[in-house]
Amino acid sequence: MRRATFPATLHRRRLISRRRVLWLAVCLTALGGRCLAQRDQSNPVSVSGQVTTEGDQPISSGVVVSMQYDDGITVGQQSPDAQGHFRIDNVPSGRRLYRLTVKAEGFHPYQQSLDLRDGAGMVTVKVVLTRVSKTAQSSQALPLLTDMSAPRKARKAYDKGVRELQAHHLPDAQRDFEAAVAEYPCYARAQTSLADVLISKRDLLPAEAALRKAIQCDSGFAGSFVSLGRVLNSERRFAESEAVIKQGLRTSPDAWALYDELASAHYNQGMYAQATGEWLRAESLDPDAPSDLHAKLAAAYVQQGKADKAYAEMQTYVRIDPNGRFAAQARSLMRQIESASSAAGTRVEPAPAKP
Repeated sequence: MRRATFPATLHRRRLISRRRVLWLAVCLTALGGRCLAQRDQSNPVSVSGQVTTEGDQPISSGVVVSMQYDDGITVGQQSPDAQGHFRIDNVPSGRRLYRLTVKAEGFHPYQQSLDLRDGAGMVTVKVVLTRVSKTAQSSQALPLLTDMSAPRKARKAYDKGVRELQAHHLPDAQRDFEAAVAEYPCYARAQTSLADVLISKRDLLPAEAALRKAIQCDSGFAGSFVSLGRVLNSERRFAESEAVIKQGLRTSPDAWALYDELASAHYNQGMYAQATGEWLRAESLDPDAPSDLHAKLAAAYVQQGKADKAYAEMQTYVRIDPNGRFAAQARSLMRQIESASSAAGTRVEPAPAKP
């Protein structure tokens, strides 16, 4: 399949990177020396890698990476550089497990247990953050059929899980969401929230099962369809994703994130014209949708040989998000298009400003 020139992989809304392994570097300096002095500091370890999105793009702003002992005592905390890289040296191997936590605005939090007791010298950790869709966020405030049917005990467990999730306590949130669905298996909102936690842990099989249960119980919750479509796209099950998303659109025709996922499925099948139409539809439904939509449209136009329209979308992207993660690629490709147009004796016209 022909790949987009810009950006190389932005069309892939993957939960797990299949082609490139990008690592999160977490170089943890010892904070709270008295606490660390009480631990075994022999065989110091370095933790290194890179924080990325589902599309293999680095995340540099609004990210906090922290390392804690399993009892909650913080060892160190850092933010990544411009490319999302971290490196923290001299982490004591100790005799206990560590918990790595990564938080970023607009993304689901990530947690992973690290066993550094072997003191192996260098540990690399793969961290791919999953974006929280606006559809899922906005739908949280809307009452669902199964919300009203859920018994009080299930609702109480769910509310507790939401508080734990907001505090970035993923294991506790998972426990509470599991308690909610154990009490009432058809609690669609709780099943979807449980799936979101499982997705952040890359437990995609149980996440898919929870989302399918949520859809079976309440087909009016767009967030379940968005999340399931994203899981299926990440596994390259594009035909299944298309079917699921179209089902969701029948009950939620104004959910822009559904069109976004449908476009991703079509793009990855080489159906660039359809993907373009769907991304344009997503943009029309929510003018405040992520600026990445313009980058995706640019990639789709490039695949169709429509350099002028690709240029216009990249121009819009750079204008509204000048420091965005695709800004450097956009400017580079815009210069290439300008050079090619100049050589051909033509001129690329500036795009009219979009609202």
